[in-house]
Amino acid sequence: MAEEHRRRFSLDKVEIDPAIKNRIMSADGDDHVGDWDGENIEDLVKELDRIEERVDANYSNLPHISNLPEDLRDQVEKDYPIWACDRQEKCLTGEHADKVVSVDKIRKHYDKKHGGVAAFREKLRLEREEMIAELKRNSK
Repeated sequence: MAEEHRRRFSLDKVEIDPAIKNRIMSADGDDHVGDWDGENIEDLVKELDRIEERVDANYSNLPHISNLPEDLRDQVEKDYPIWACDRQEKCLTGEHADKVVSVDKIRKHYDKKHGGVAAFREKLRLEREEMIAELKRNSK
C-alpha cells in the first residue's frame, strides 16, 4: 500500500505542513490573508498592518500561540490579553492588539498585582469555587 494512501486512525500523529501553521486568516475564517513564521513579533505587526489595509484579520486565532510560555496560557492570556508571542518571548498584547510586551514584563505585572502568575490562577480558582457554592445554595 502506498504511503500516502495508508489508513489513518484518530490517534495517529499527524504532521502538519509548516506553511499551514503560518497562515493568518480573515476575520470570517474563509480566506488566507497573510503569513507569519513566529520568529519576530515586529514582523507580525507589519503583516497585520498590511492586512488591515484591505480586510480584517482573525486576531483570536493568530499563528504560533504555542510560543507563549505555559504559565501565561488560558486565564492569563485572556486577562492580559495576549494575542501572539514570538520565539524571543515578545508578545502582541492589549485590548486592540497594539502593544508589544516581553514575557518578563507580563510576569512582573502579575507579581506586582497578585503576587505572581500562580497566585492569580489560585485567586481565579477560589472565585470559581465560591461562585459554584453560591449557585448551589441559591438553587435549594
